[in-house]
Amino acid sequence: MRQYRLLVRKEVLQQLGALERAAETQQPGGLRDRELQALRLGLRVLAHGREERFDGKRLGYTTHDLSDCAEIKLPVIPEARGNHELGPSHRLLYREFEPEDGGLPYREVVAFEPRRDDRPFDIAAARLGRARGAKRQTLNAVAATSDAAPIRQALPPDLRRALAAAADVAPAAQAVNPRAPAQQIRTGPGRGGPPGREL
Repeated sequence: MRQYRLLVRKEVLQQLGALERAAETQQPGGLRDRELQALRLGLRVLAHGREERFDGKRLGYTTHDLSDCAEIKLPVIPEARGNHELGPSHRLLYREFEPEDGGLPYREVVAFEPRRDDRPFDIAAARLGRARGAKRQTLNAVAATSDAAPIRQALPPDLRRALAAAADVAPAAQAVNPRAPAQQIRTGPGRGGPPGREL
């Protein structure tokens, strides 16, 4: 069994928090509780490399280029058209990155949404800054672990900086200068901060 470190985008963390609060006020088994359980399950599935058990597949290019992403399908709401079941109602989209520290590879959770009207793909494209109709010029592939997983890429600079900031380690380019005493370091939200948190 493969293991991965999860990077959860702040939007997904906010969604997780909202689902937790909503689930507290609902009957067990209510819609928000089922969404919460599905999202938690999806995070465990990705962390343990079990995407194939949830109809995981690598994405491509349709209206947006999401060829560096993959999805898993999670049942929340039973959906049918006539007597025909439509399958799992929600999608969890993610990307995969090669580690630079010799540790486990990273998986970045990009979106968790109901599949209706291509919502998960539109949301993921917006979060990743992908324009409708524009193909990515390159895909810096490092490896592909399976047909169900995304193509593993080199860690992008923005995530590298965010991980360094989260670990309170200066990037190598800035390591020449001594660090300021802890009381002089300003922390808080803003540009260059982590996109989410590592789970």
